Amino acid sequence: MSNTNDTNLMTSAQVKKQLKSVSTEKLDIKNSLLNIVEQFQCLDRIAKSVGLIKEGFSFVNRVSWKSVLSKLEQPVDSENKNDIELNYIIEAISESSNQLEHELIPQLQKLRNNWMFEVMLIEFVLLSLLVLIIAGFTHLQGLWTLSNINISVQPFIYERPVFSLITGGGLFISYLVMHFNIRNFVAGQLAAKLKNESTEFDFANAFLKNTRIQHSIFRPDIIGWNRMTKKRLQKI
Repeated sequence: MSNTNDTNLMTSAQVKKQLKSVSTEKLDIKNSLLNIVEQFQCLDRIAKSVGLIKEGFSFVNRVSWKSVLSKLEQPVDSENKNDIELNYIIEAISESSNQLEHELIPQLQKLRNNWMFEVMLIEFVLLSLLVLIIAGFTHLQGLWTLSNINISVQPFIYERPVFSLITGGGLFISYLVMHFNIRNFVAGQLAAKLKNESTEFDFANAFLKNTRIQHSIFRPDIIGWNRMTKKRLQKI
């Protein structure tokens, strides 16, 4: 990978604009470079839809465009006719594409799965404790014993339907409040750890994007990573 300092962190749009403005005799190479930049733009859009792009980051900066543009402007002669090596540029976009699909997305999926399992574990523990507390309280009240367990809520529901409905609704709402509070708490803890990690990608933002209230905890796919984006990546 090239040193991004050479490019002053240009965006793919800026690189494309500079390429178009270059006056050169190497038109075939120029057109190839423009096509490559468009593929870098596609990579940026996919990563941005997932939430991995930090402000100012672009995959296009993995190529030393300052050097490429300088060579492109040079006149054609026997010594520098093939001085622009497209292979290493193509390799850069290939490596970036593979990194996104086979490294970044699986890592984000793993983070999301860890969050899901941790939320489910905390809920299981809390609900189990609640059941034990209720069972212990009713046992102390003499409502049941180990030798005589007979629980039937059907008569109670028939005798007090309105109260039973309100109670059931209250319990369901209480569970939802608990569930989403646990989701937010666990997500916040994991995101805080991710923000402290030194990386060029915004895993914290991408992770939080997948833990929003409108997304099911059992959602199998990463937000922004779907069949359409996979097809776009395959074209690259």
